[in-house]
Amino acid sequence: MINRFFIACFMFIGMCVSSYAQKTVFVSDFGAIPNDNKDDAVALRKAAEYVRNNEGTVLVFSSGTYILHDDKAVELENTVMSGAYGQNPERKMFIPYHDYVRGLDFTGAKNATIMANGATLLLDGWMEGVSLEKTNNSKIKGLCIDFLRKPMSEGIITDIQNDNYTVYFDKPAREITMGTPFPRVNIWDNKIDGHYRDTHGMNREAVVAPNTVRFKGQLPKYLVGATVGAPHTFHYRPAIFIHESVNTTLDNVTINGNCGMGIVGFHTNTVTMNHLNVVPASGFKFSTNTDATHFAACEGKITFDHCTFYGEGDDATNVHGYYHDITAVEGNMVTLELKAPTFTHAQMSDLPRVGDVMTLVRIADLVPVGNFKVRSVEHKEKEVPFSIEVDGKLPANFKDYYFINSTLMPHVVFQNCVDWGHMARGILLKTTGGALIQNNVFQGLTHSAIALSSEANWKEGWHSKNVVIRNNKIMNCAVNGDYHGAGIALNIIADDVKNAKLHENIVIEGNEITSCTESECGILVSNARKVKVRNNIIKGCKKELFIENAEVTK
Repeated sequence: MINRFFIACFMFIGMCVSSYAQKTVFVSDFGAIPNDNKDDAVALRKAAEYVRNNEGTVLVFSSGTYILHDDKAVELENTVMSGAYGQNPERKMFIPYHDYVRGLDFTGAKNATIMANGATLLLDGWMEGVSLEKTNNSKIKGLCIDFLRKPMSEGIITDIQNDNYTVYFDKPAREITMGTPFPRVNIWDNKIDGHYRDTHGMNREAVVAPNTVRFKGQLPKYLVGATVGAPHTFHYRPAIFIHESVNTTLDNVTINGNCGMGIVGFHTNTVTMNHLNVVPASGFKFSTNTDATHFAACEGKITFDHCTFYGEGDDATNVHGYYHDITAVEGNMVTLELKAPTFTHAQMSDLPRVGDVMTLVRIADLVPVGNFKVRSVEHKEKEVPFSIEVDGKLPANFKDYYFINSTLMPHVVFQNCVDWGHMARGILLKTTGGALIQNNVFQGLTHSAIALSSEANWKEGWHSKNVVIRNNKIMNCAVNGDYHGAGIALNIIADDVKNAKLHENIVIEGNEITSCTESECGILVSNARKVKVRNNIIKGCKKELFIENAEVTK
């Protein structure tokens, strides 16, 4: 009896002892000193290498600013800003399998914790700030990412004429020339304390004085004095890239700007963001050039809690899978190609795994018609098309269908967050994994605050199931009037959706939607069934609720 007792105790103690020895190291051990205005790249990369090679490392930064310079990243920045890549540099550098620079690379790290203590990583050159690929149980706490030279310029509208307006850039990324790319102009509208209803793209007319640009376009006179944010590219590498990783946590991470999206998660499992801040640096009005966060073909759980998004160039988050074109079928072998406007946001193919379920979706209305299990995958390195073997035969008219990986559909929690002043949607959701969206504040967005939408034009899907949207405050959203649903919109964007009721089991309750005067309604419900809409307060919209091709109860 005694022997059994001691054996049981010994086994319990053994279970409690970690399989790795946690060790704390400091970036200063590798030579990185904050606030010395020197390049810390070599030291910081040595520290990252140590983390990669030593499981359970806690890497500690002292507070302050660290500069990470890279010659190739600066060369790219100089090339773009010279105008060599034209007014839309994305087309030259955001392409499949294009080479790029990584700032801090933690690929393969296990049980690592980065304790940044509020330190700022100042990127010198256009690069991917932090790479988390194939990591397990990684945590980043208290890190701020920004650029030594912003990938955007800010200024003030000084004059408005009938068909043009003039901007003086008091915060230029560098001296403005006729070569400086301006793919988009964002305007802050003080009347609504948010993004102006329209954006202007690639409309530079002339440099009329030092750092002063005349743009083509019509604006109301009251915008004289308004702040302008002009990104110098759309997409490039994210500030933080999470790929094929499991259980990633970001606590009190801040992203002040980026030459693309803030965070991209791709083929990753479970990401938790607590107090994530994608916000402008002090003295600025705009933050990232495009989406604050973007999660594609993920699984597990994606959590946003007490996060703040302000002045980003597109959605606060977009969670989705991809619709692949079927280009050839031979027996059970199917060749797929993603023909999305910008490919995947990781710029690598959306390869399924053996055992994943691919769902056949009718292109005309995005209605699913059948499921197929993946038996094998064939892909040539750095090529866009790939082939899969499935466990069934496709119809003869296979080109009338898409394939989407319906296994990679995460559950999403978005709660206690603030999203303020940017173009596009706040939350754009396309997952059958379920979602809880609650207790958030949305203000001054050009489109709907919360959108459940499948988009054939972007090849992003699919529909949403088991979603609860409750107790959110939505003000001055959908100001461009393009979307029916000012506060909340459920729809399907495809050629023929009149009979498509795809969104399912949606609850919309206790939300307050106000001052959305440019929209047809406060809540749009279309292409959906089993939707409950109840106890919402809607003021200042042309209509409270618009229902089209949907089954709604109150």
